[in-house]
Amino acid sequence: MKRAATWTLVALLALPAVACKDEQPSAELEDKIERRLAEAATNLANDKVDEAEQAYRWVLEQKQDHAPALTGLAKVALARDDFAAAIEPATQAVAKAGDDAEAQATLGRAYAGSEQWAKAAEHLGAAWKADGEQEQLALEYGVALRESGDLEAAKQVLAEAAELNPKLRYVYRELARVHLAAEELDAALTTFMKAQSAWAGDQDAFAGAAMVYEAKGDIPKAIDQWSAYIQQDCCSTYSKEVAQPKLAELKAAENAAAAEPG
Repeated sequence: MKRAATWTLVALLALPAVACKDEQPSAELEDKIERRLAEAATNLANDKVDEAEQAYRWVLEQKQDHAPALTGLAKVALARDDFAAAIEPATQAVAKAGDDAEAQATLGRAYAGSEQWAKAAEHLGAAWKADGEQEQLALEYGVALRESGDLEAAKQVLAEAAELNPKLRYVYRELARVHLAAEELDAALTTFMKAQSAWAGDQDAFAGAAMVYEAKGDIPKAIDQWSAYIQQDCCSTYSKEVAQPKLAELKAAENAAAAEPG
């Protein structure tokens, strides 16, 4: 009995040591996971998409519901323009961490790329609510709202984005498109011109202004704007199939009007 009691005491004394031993590998694993996530983010930023994917998948092998790794895997799919493939891991990330702005934004971008605009607006809006200081989120959210048909909300959100950062690329162009969709032609024209000043290379702002001038019946200025667009984009599908035929159409209309007797 004395020997049995001794062995029991030895076993009990050994338990804390075993517990501490188990904690150490867990801490080391967490550190390794953090390092792999940081490496993956750097690789993704440097277009090393395959390397980033390997790292995210390694993390998920350790913890299958790890929200940042799921978000990262969705970002890998977005980098490949595979929007459908991005939806599933991003959805899982949001289910795990619904208050995480990055997870919500990634799912919203996946839906936007798939042109599921109502869902894109829902998740980009959740991201914007979680992190109201990222003007890029407001820009993307505003575009999704416009494409889903909520023009008033889109105007408000895009105006906030412009207020946060007047130098934000394309913010005025996207706001102008909302005004154009709402048939607010004067506001659309003013904002397209602001977009041209803010980003000289924003060729779509010239196309937008051309559409406004045509809607206002000012054909010469519409011709000028389409010409400016084509100078910047001579060879894209849009230029060949939309801009150049429209320019030819307007020039023909202008020539016909000039040929009519006084």
